[in-house]
Amino acid sequence: MTKKPEFPFVPDDFQIGPEGAYIHHDYKFKIGDKAYKPKGYKFPCTIVSVFETTSAQVRVVAEMEEYGLLHIFNEDQLEHVPSE
Repeated sequence: MTKKPEFPFVPDDFQIGPEGAYIHHDYKFKIGDKAYKPKGYKFPCTIVSVFETTSAQVRVVAEMEEYGLLHIFNEDQLEHVPSE
C-alpha cells in the first residue's frame, strides 16, 4: 500500500519559479497552452492553471474560448492544439 503524501505535497523535482510558485517540468500542459477536449462535448480552451491535488494527482484548469467558462480537467482529458 502506498502511503498518502503529506499536504502540502512537494515532490523532490519541483523548483521555485520567479514568482515564488512551484514549477514541475513533467506536466503535460503549462499556463498559456491552447488545448481542446477530443472526446464528448467541445471545449476549445487556454490553460490557466496546473496543480496537484492533496493526493498528488495533476489537474488542469482550462478557460473556454468565447465564454470564459473555467473547468478543471485531468491531464489526459485534453490535447494540445497543433502548432500552425
